[in-house]
Amino acid sequence: AQVRGSLHPHLLIWIDGASPLDMKEQINSDPEFKQKLTAWYDDIICQSFPKDTVPYVATEGAPKQLPVLSRPLDPNSPDYEQKRDQRHRDLCENTGLVHGHNATCFKHIPHHIHSLVDPDNDFRFELPHPLVAETHFDDEDDLVIRCENGHLNGHNPTATLCLGCNTDLKQTASGSVAMAMVEYMANYTIKLQLDTAVVFSALCASIKTLQNKSLQDADGQIDNSEMTRLMMVKTANSLVGKRELTGQQTASLLLGRKNNYTSDEYQEHWWYSM
Repeated sequence: AQVRGSLHPHLLIWIDGASPLDMKEQINSDPEFKQKLTAWYDDIICQSFPKDTVPYVATEGAPKQLPVLSRPLDPNSPDYEQKRDQRHRDLCENTGLVHGHNATCFKHIPHHIHSLVDPDNDFRFELPHPLVAETHFDDEDDLVIRCENGHLNGHNPTATLCLGCNTDLKQTASGSVAMAMVEYMANYTIKLQLDTAVVFSALCASIKTLQNKSLQDADGQIDNSEMTRLMMVKTANSLVGKRELTGQQTASLLLGRKNNYTSDEYQEHWWYSM
């Protein structure tokens, strides 16, 4: 769950028989396969608004649109395709798929130079994306997805239309990208959700405790090594004790439910024995 407790999944889809090394070899040896693969990626990953659509404009006085609660379009409508394309764009602009800068985007930049910030060059998430006229493989055989809007995240139009919510999508056509995605997803899921103020208060409490109870050896000298070790232990215990739990985690524990679900079973390997 996110830090605010809103549940959302991260999915890593691996296509059987599509090893990156085998795919790269086939791309270099078979031009027809390369063309088909390029067209397939271009069809499932979108970084552009549909043609002949207009920006979403909220009706004055009306509540903010909640796409996930909206009724789906009628596919039997005579102008369904036009309405579908416009709804696709409306969803992109109402679900966070189109990035809009805020203070969080520049939180690592000192406050006294915020007036000098260039939003597109100093943004910490490397947006906007470079514009790309068409999907292709570059000279190093890396896939480059067509992009007509640098602030629009990659997504699948069908999934976005069906789910009515933010559905970021990124291809993992190499082993290094796949490993980076796995690391990001793992860190995102298991990270400690603590405010900076809580971290510093825990550290401060540990220091005060040790100041009131100085450790001395047999000669009456302060044991700095032991003092350092205890400070780390007390700080870690304080942080773990103050860890924020989401509503989903609390409910799962109270109901005795599992906290992970997989479609397959995996053999356990213990790192210290490998």
